[in-house]
Amino acid sequence: MSPISSRSPSSEVTLYFCPLAVEAMDSGYAELIRSWLPEDELTKVSRYVQADARDKALMVRGYLRGILSLTRSDDVTLSPEEWQFEYGEKGKPDLIPEQALSSGLKFNISHSGDWLVVAVYQGQAGLNVGEGSYIELGVDIERNRDSTNIYPILNHYFTQSETDELLSLPESCQRQRFFDLWALKESYIKAKGLGLALSLKSFYFDFTRATKQKIEVSKLNHPAVECLLFDGIELYLVQNEEDKCASDTWCLFLGRLSEEYRFAISASHIGAFNLKACQLTLTDMLSRLK
Repeated sequence: MSPISSRSPSSEVTLYFCPLAVEAMDSGYAELIRSWLPEDELTKVSRYVQADARDKALMVRGYLRGILSLTRSDDVTLSPEEWQFEYGEKGKPDLIPEQALSSGLKFNISHSGDWLVVAVYQGQAGLNVGEGSYIELGVDIERNRDSTNIYPILNHYFTQSETDELLSLPESCQRQRFFDLWALKESYIKAKGLGLALSLKSFYFDFTRATKQKIEVSKLNHPAVECLLFDGIELYLVQNEEDKCASDTWCLFLGRLSEEYRFAISASHIGAFNLKACQLTLTDMLSRLK
């Protein structure tokens, strides 16, 4: 598909939307995925008390390893069990440097409710990721929860600019904007890898120049679907309400997978990139890995 950004793209980010349907996890699939995982990951999965939670945790780890193998470069043909991860101070996973360098891949994941999204950046092997671990990539998927009382949260986590803009919208639109901003903020702090050590009031998003577009989500053996996508969202870094500056190194997108789920992606030091999307079931992924 053509690039979402109007600038000349130099690389690619693909979003994989994966249903976390535990009924799809039969004993054969579970055994296969378990065979991919090292002991520390198996231990983490086993800590979940409820069976459904364990199956979802296993699916998340299986999807990630399978997707990395599906997006490998011609020069790197690692199988799912061969991928190795390291973890940042706040737990953000990344490929070990040797594999990041040889594959040119960087990733981030998020899951909520019935969906997992895996964002994979595919740069030039041996150059972009390896030279620049400075590349930052974060993704988030959020479920719109009608039970959330959004208004007490605004003063704690949103800047005054974000709060004022949200409250200026018709009341029927305010809840949507709240979850849009929350998804963007989550994707940004995940890209930074600092967790809540990074104040959610130290940056804000401006929708003034945002434009509505469509992104095509492909499906294996099924017609593609189109999702709403917002481009042109601007990021401002805040020292205080009088001291703020625009950050032009970040590309930000906000999308609606459905009425219930939205997603956001934050990427820095990648430059312009093609943004692609596909929906991938566990069965489809495993069949493509054969």
